[in-house]
Amino acid sequence: MASALIAVVTVLGAAVTGVLPASAGTAAAPPAARELLGVSCVTPRNCLAVGIDHNALKGAGGPLAETWNGTTWRTVGVKLPRGATAGILRGVSCESAARCVAVGWFSGKGTGKEFALGDTWNGKAWTPAQLPAPGAADASLSGVSCTSAANCVAVGSSTSGGLAAPLAEIWDGKRWTQTSPPASGGGLAISGLDAVSCVSRARCVAVSATRPRPVAVIESWNGKVWSIRKGPALPADIGAVLTGVSCRSAGSCVAVGSAMFATATVSFSVILNGTSWRDVAVPLPGGGMSGSHLYGVPCAVVNRCVAVGTIESYPKGVTTAAAVTWNGKAWKVTGVPAPGRGKASLFQDVTCLSATDCVAVGHAGPAGLANGTGLSGLWNGKSWRLVAAE
Repeated sequence: MASALIAVVTVLGAAVTGVLPASAGTAAAPPAARELLGVSCVTPRNCLAVGIDHNALKGAGGPLAETWNGTTWRTVGVKLPRGATAGILRGVSCESAARCVAVGWFSGKGTGKEFALGDTWNGKAWTPAQLPAPGAADASLSGVSCTSAANCVAVGSSTSGGLAAPLAEIWDGKRWTQTSPPASGGGLAISGLDAVSCVSRARCVAVSATRPRPVAVIESWNGKVWSIRKGPALPADIGAVLTGVSCRSAGSCVAVGSAMFATATVSFSVILNGTSWRDVAVPLPGGGMSGSHLYGVPCAVVNRCVAVGTIESYPKGVTTAAAVTWNGKAWKVTGVPAPGRGKASLFQDVTCLSATDCVAVGHAGPAGLANGTGLSGLWNGKSWRLVAAE
């Protein structure tokens, strides 16, 4: 592998949302006024989670951020660029308590457009920036990974004339620079990137979605240009979504997502061990009366990973937060407590400081009601403990 390489695993052909679109038999996630979508921790007592408050900005929806002190979550105000009328933060990466970068999108008054958003956190306040994007295209960012305060890679998509294309932005600690991953190659059309994991300035992996052909694709960045090569075929007859990825070295990565079939959605993973990717089954429900999604995965060390998402009961129309662990050979289901009688739950992201210290975030609330709240789960290597966020 070249000394300067950013590899990107993506899946092709559909706009990136981070959540699978509804299909036959798919249960709806619990509507929530507040949803936590991304989280990053620098110590067990210092985490930053981001997401969306649907009631903010006169009901248009605004970015949400909460800090964790080891005991409780506290909401901190988020700044948007001047003139913003709505916005969301989808992902966050912290190098220290005073060095965090969050990404998402915002809309401007009277523009009818979405703009890529980068928000930096110094431990006390946010500094927002509108990121460069191709021409007059709408743009949004969904994932970010930092290896230092002066090096972050953010990924997402841009849309122009109804056509979506992948988008990547580089942060050098002072400014953002747009890069343009190929939108096609080998007969495949790439619509965007959903998540990213970096192990050094020039070694990252990002993942996304494919339709209608479930084929994983790897895009490589050598510091100057991007290139594409095909990855493994994915197990689906309708489409597949890769929504989370974590790398501990250039040759050791784990990506997770969900494959869609005619009547159900099934969680799956692809593992990089050396130079090739392989598909590995995940023992969560899929088929018949239930399905599952995986959204986020961190690996604290090589072959020690935790992935989170949701299990869906189609007859009941209810989702429950789910988690699995990876030991280098197989995935194992770990039980997640219910948030309370009659409540639905969902984990959207997770971060791990070690194999026995992880924090997952998402949301919970009465199924079918739009008054849910943020939710977090703490993993000690043996069991999960739920903690309500604000």
